[in-house]
Amino acid sequence: MSSRGGEPVLAGKEESFLPHDGALLVRHRDGDESAFPELVTRYRASVYGYLVRMGVAAEARDDLFQEIFLRVHRAAGRYEPARPLQPWLFTIVANAVRNHQRGDRLRQLRFVAVAPEQPDPPDPAPDGERAADSRQTAAWLQQAIGRLPRAQREVLVLAAIERQPLAAIGTALGIPVGTVKSRLGRARLALAQALASREPSSTHPSPPSGTPNEVSS
Repeated sequence: MSSRGGEPVLAGKEESFLPHDGALLVRHRDGDESAFPELVTRYRASVYGYLVRMGVAAEARDDLFQEIFLRVHRAAGRYEPARPLQPWLFTIVANAVRNHQRGDRLRQLRFVAVAPEQPDPPDPAPDGERAADSRQTAAWLQQAIGRLPRAQREVLVLAAIERQPLAAIGTALGIPVGTVKSRLGRARLALAQALASREPSSTHPSPPSGTPNEVSS
C-alpha cells in the first residue's frame, strides 16, 4: 500500500515506486494473474503499430505479437524495477522483429494502413475526395518509410510515431544517443526528398498560341 504522496506504508511493495506499466510487470512476476493481460492490452496498439510500420507481413503479425509477449513473460525476472518499462519492452520488440526479418529475407516488405482492416463507409460528397487523398497520402508514407534502411526506419518509427525520447530509443536499440540523432536526421531528410520528388513541379499556364501578352491601347 502507498500513500497519495508516493511514500510506502508497507515495506516490500516495490511496485509502489514504479510507473504504472512497470508495476504491472512486477505484479505479474510476483504471481498476479490479472497483471499481464492488462500489460498486453496497454501495449497492444503501439507494438502492433510498430510491426506494421517495420514491414512485418500481415499474416505474420499475430504470431510475432504473441511471440514478443511470450519473450516479455520469460524475461520478466530480469526486469529492473528502477528502469522505465517502455524502452526495456521495445528492446524485446525490436530484437524480435530483426530476428523475424533476418530469418525470412525473401519476404517482401509490405505496408498497409494502420487502421484496423474493415470496409470503408461510403464517402460523403464533397468530403470523399479529401478522404481519398488522405488515404493515398498515408499509403504513400508507409511505402516511403518502408524504403528506408532498417536502422533508419527503426529510429523514425520510435521517435516520430511512438513518440519515445531519444535516450529511450538508444536504450531500446542498444545504440548511443548521437547515433539515434544521426539516423533520425537521415531518415527525415530521405522522406523530405521523397516528398519533393512526389509533388509535381508547379507550372504556370502560358498564354494561348497567338494571344499577345500585352494588349495595345
